[in-house]
Amino acid sequence: MTIWVDIDKPTNHFGIHSKNKFRNPKFKGINQLLRNCGWFELASKNEAYELQKKEYPSFKVIDRTE
Repeated sequence: MTIWVDIDKPTNHFGIHSKNKFRNPKFKGINQLLRNCGWFELASKNEAYELQKKEYPSFKVIDRTE
């Protein structure tokens, strides 16, 4: 199952989503950070949590897959 992660550095937000809810192509990249934000496609929710712990440990996790 594909999982989408929304990383937003200015707000320290790490959102985990089952669908891509990408709305602003000017400032948020797909599978890359533009400015300070981006949407990343991952293989599983576990992979998302591992990324958060490794790269963004201070970010607040919002799990919207349920």
